[in-house]
Amino acid sequence: MNEDKKSEIQGVELVGVSAVTPHNRALYEAGKNLLVESITTSRDFCKFMISMSTGAIPIYLALIKFVLPDKYTLTFNQSALVVIPAFLFLIASIVFTFGYFPQSGYFSLDIIEEIERERKKTLEMRAKVTWIGFSLFLIGTIISICNIVGILRI
Repeated sequence: MNEDKKSEIQGVELVGVSAVTPHNRALYEAGKNLLVESITTSRDFCKFMISMSTGAIPIYLALIKFVLPDKYTLTFNQSALVVIPAFLFLIASIVFTFGYFPQSGYFSLDIIEEIERERKKTLEMRAKVTWIGFSLFLIGTIISICNIVGILRI
């Protein structure tokens, strides 16, 4: 077969076939890593944020205890506002836990479309869970900073 000649094999049109360059080989390897590691990276992020969210609860409560004057009693409204960040951190850690769980699905290794469908499904689910969990964590952090600054004014 002539390399310069266009040919059609099983619906694929070949145009100008050439040897694989080191640059192209590196790009192929980078693309392969993106495909393979994308699921692992999102799962590792969820695992990290579970620790971060659960660790934020005692740190936040310790900071509240540290900045409150001795023998100071919070009103009911102040108490409710003070515990909101701790609950947000807890809920965020639960959401990240859902992102950390392995995806359950059924596919055949012989059918590439099924593998790609499950991969996309997993990535989309983890993206949603990650954004929800990170938003809750961020809101909890902002409220906790406001609470601590507000208590320092007391």
